Amino acid sequence: MEQLSFLDPIEKSVSGATWWAGNYQCRNWHGYYQTRERGAGPWQFVVYAFGDKEAVIYAINNIGSLYHWRVLMDAKDRLLIDGKRYGPRF
Repeated sequence: MEQLSFLDPIEKSVSGATWWAGNYQCRNWHGYYQTRERGAGPWQFVVYAFGDKEAVIYAINNIGSLYHWRVLMDAKDRLLIDGKRYGPRF
């Protein structure tokens, strides 16, 4: 039986990379960190903190580590990410 440590490491810094962390499927979506529970449902951004007109989400840098990224929020509490608005579903 092979050990999991012998599997090839996942290059998390590459857009489109996916991996599992417990029950959550994770991915790098154009440098932003997204998850979905049990690998089903819509991909969701992981919000670290909310402010009045902005939120802090997790992003992935060029070595595959997570960091905080500030994004604007509109009056309907949608996140503005790369020119597109994402509501609570995402």
